[in-house]
Amino acid sequence: QLYTSVAHLGIGVGVWATGIYTGSLALMSYSFIVLFDAWSLFIGMMPTVLEYSHNDSSSGEYTFGLRILPTLLEFANSITLLYRGVQALKEGIEHIATSGHHSHSSAIEFETYAHASQGHNQSAALSLLCVALALAITGYSAARFSNHHALWEACSQRRQNIGTQLQNVVLNPFNASSLFAGMWMVVMVVMAPPKEESAIEPMSCILVAAVMAYTSFPTCVHLGKVLLHGATSASQENAKAAVWQIARLPGVVDCSKLHAWSTTHDKHAMALRVMVSPGGGDGAALHRQILSILGSSGMSDWTVELRAI
Repeated sequence: QLYTSVAHLGIGVGVWATGIYTGSLALMSYSFIVLFDAWSLFIGMMPTVLEYSHNDSSSGEYTFGLRILPTLLEFANSITLLYRGVQALKEGIEHIATSGHHSHSSAIEFETYAHASQGHNQSAALSLLCVALALAITGYSAARFSNHHALWEACSQRRQNIGTQLQNVVLNPFNASSLFAGMWMVVMVVMAPPKEESAIEPMSCILVAAVMAYTSFPTCVHLGKVLLHGATSASQENAKAAVWQIARLPGVVDCSKLHAWSTTHDKHAMALRVMVSPGGGDGAALHRQILSILGSSGMSDWTVELRAI
């Protein structure tokens, strides 16, 4: 997976460089989708790597360990793609609005080192080669390593049971949108006139920007909630159900849910205070019952405070 992610990054950089060389705004915008997929594949390896770190679990220095690090990096990856999408949308609209004016130089505004773009389809063969490589590595990463699968489950807030590798390519919205953008790049390169300005270039740039927003905006919202220690509706319902069961145990006078929050994509924590009567029976047995209920509630970590009235 490491070698594939490095190759994926290299192809993404190659698509970006080709976009600069040919002066294609759309191709430069598409390269950031490829780089987003590559970084996601690399970040997907981190939980396995962090298992070898002594800071993986909770410690005095890191309250929840380093398990939150992949979430933080994925958020940075998504918000970068969102920023690039807004930039691509702005440049595409500007290209259309200023088409025909001699002062137009949108590619220079988009990237400092880009050549001036007039919507020309220069070096079509090179562009097709880079896009074909990007499509191939995107499909391979999705099928072989289930790229974006954890993110798909996190954003949809439910388990996505895939029977075949092809389903993660076709049904996963992150992979499907990336492949759609790549196939549209092929259409753009084939259809764009080689020697004259064409509207398909800026329109393709706007279309790619829409794909970038579709991919990144929901991800930023979800991961932002995780980083702010928010909770999904499903985890809140599980916490309420656990509190209700604990409140009905013999010897329990009151049970209050202090807080429930997400620590990573699929891990949730809860702090709980349980008020028990002094003569409510065996405290150790009651504690075991509470832990059993919490263990079946889907919570990964919990803190229980037993207090006698």
